[in-house]
Amino acid sequence: MKLKALFLGTAAAFAVSGGAQAADLALAVEPIDYVKVCDAFGTGYYYIPGTDTCLKVGGYIQMDIWFYSDNYKVGNYFNVANQLTGATTDPSNPLANVNGVVAGDLYALDDYSAAWEFKTEAGVNFTAKSMGDLGPIVTNFNFVTVSNNFDGTNGVDKEVRFDGGYGAIGPMMFGWTASTFDVGGGYTYDGAVRSDKKTDQFRLSYLMGTWGIMLGLEDPRDRYSGAKNATGDYPDIVLALTGGVGGFDMKLSGAVTDRTSGTGWGVALAAEGEIGGGFKLKAAGAYSDNAKSFTGGSNCSDTFSGGKFRGCDDGEWWSAFVSGSFALSGNMDVAATASWQDTADSRKNMGTFTGALGIYYHPTSNSEIGAEVLYTDPESGDSTTGGHLRWKTSF
Repeated sequence: MKLKALFLGTAAAFAVSGGAQAADLALAVEPIDYVKVCDAFGTGYYYIPGTDTCLKVGGYIQMDIWFYSDNYKVGNYFNVANQLTGATTDPSNPLANVNGVVAGDLYALDDYSAAWEFKTEAGVNFTAKSMGDLGPIVTNFNFVTVSNNFDGTNGVDKEVRFDGGYGAIGPMMFGWTASTFDVGGGYTYDGAVRSDKKTDQFRLSYLMGTWGIMLGLEDPRDRYSGAKNATGDYPDIVLALTGGVGGFDMKLSGAVTDRTSGTGWGVALAAEGEIGGGFKLKAAGAYSDNAKSFTGGSNCSDTFSGGKFRGCDDGEWWSAFVSGSFALSGNMDVAATASWQDTADSRKNMGTFTGALGIYYHPTSNSEIGAEVLYTDPESGDSTTGGHLRWKTSF
């Protein structure tokens, strides 16, 4: 019996000792800081553990297919290899290189053309927000991966690129993002001719109830490709007014730019709203003088000769589009967009009509299947018909 009592006493001692050690261990472990939902800035935000900053992560992947009538070719490159080396290509295989060292680098740009093109794109974006003494503190940046066999070096473009980002400290915004001048597009993928540029910029914003005013300073070089035609004496100055009138959201913007050919400017006005019965409407128009980019074109590029830049003047241009969308059901809608761009000089046949008609099905709130019919009719050339298919998922 004494032996049994000894065993029981020893066991009790171990139990007490073990319990004390477990308690000591629990007190030594740091508390776990669980990720919590942040609803201060909308849905999808979570607090970064240990901070008062809210983070939202999103992304998407989409595939686009365009196809056109026979009079329009994608990648219809002239015979660079033949011009430089005398090399030829096999007619039965337009990507086959026959001879020539230079041709070996350029043959993918030579002769290959088709009335269709594929493009795969995937993107991820990060947005962090918190509150400071001056207002919201925002950090946003986006990256995109693209596979497009009809662009880029040697006719093939596989790239990862920075696709925009900005920071905000209260009313001050800075970064490379959509121009303060731009009014956005319509409800279709294609068909809306308008200014659509990302620019390096600094912007000040001020809210007055339901109205807002924005003043932006933007790098004019973001509106060019190739040789530049901006003097650099001052950045583009952009002023925009936003608000609502009669159930429509409005935006009026104006911009001034300095070029070697003189001062250029542009104005734009857009209105968007719900008519009722599942129908939405948006209309926009723009006018520019010596700055075609503000109406959806490309600014002419300067050339350097005789020891100085020779200015080029774009002249006066205007563009307009109207776009409508109608909900067929809770997850399917149809949309149409029509636009026109033309020079203000009636003596020049340089106008172009562009239109798109599409139907879009959303199996879920974060997925889409869309199909559009496209039509383009320039005054200076043949009209083109085509189509656009898209599959997209996002999170």
